[in-house]
Amino acid sequence: MSRSLKLRKVLILTVNLLLVILELRGLWLMVELYKSYNLHPLGWLKYYTQLSNIFSMLVAIIVAFFAAQDLVKNKDQAPNLIRILKFSSACCLTETFLVTVFILAPMGMMGGFVPIMFEGPNLYHHTLCPIVSVLSLCLLENGDKITLKHCVYSMIPTLIYGIVAVTLNLLKVWHGPYPFLYVYEQPFFMSLIWAVVVLGGAFGITLGVKALANLGFKKKKES
Repeated sequence: MSRSLKLRKVLILTVNLLLVILELRGLWLMVELYKSYNLHPLGWLKYYTQLSNIFSMLVAIIVAFFAAQDLVKNKDQAPNLIRILKFSSACCLTETFLVTVFILAPMGMMGGFVPIMFEGPNLYHHTLCPIVSVLSLCLLENGDKITLKHCVYSMIPTLIYGIVAVTLNLLKVWHGPYPFLYVYEQPFFMSLIWAVVVLGGAFGITLGVKALANLGFKKKKES
């Protein structure tokens, strides 16, 4: 490996280990928060935010592992699948960040903008982890160009969550946890509108992250 590539691998390893630490800190605070309210310590697992952050943490561990392996072997052998997984997790976290800023905070969830973005586990899961993940993908992590097909693949976690959440709300196992999932408290057409807005917005977000990631890819290729 060239000196510059080796330096980038060190940065990839460092940043992804930092991301793991931030994710773990956020998860620990979430457990403690639920305990303080005498709720089941894992009751937050129904939230897309926390599930997407767990996904991000697992992907960051994989990325860090391959970066360390490349440094030890002095070869750039990380499979392109790793970049696709990171792209998918970064898209999920970006969706979490933007939905929180533009939908949940204006609706007054968790007390408004400042608490939902900067207090307790929210600081990590709504703000820091999404920012670090996207910056790592776009500025550091190399691999093949992200395509439209990869954008479709990146939607799979969101689609799975949406199908499960709506089904459990219809069965009255869950209530929400987000206002747009309250299927019995809004007209059917509003649920359809929310589905189109959320999924359409999610796909638009993947296109935006794709453009940023490919811009970084182009710059690294030219250098």
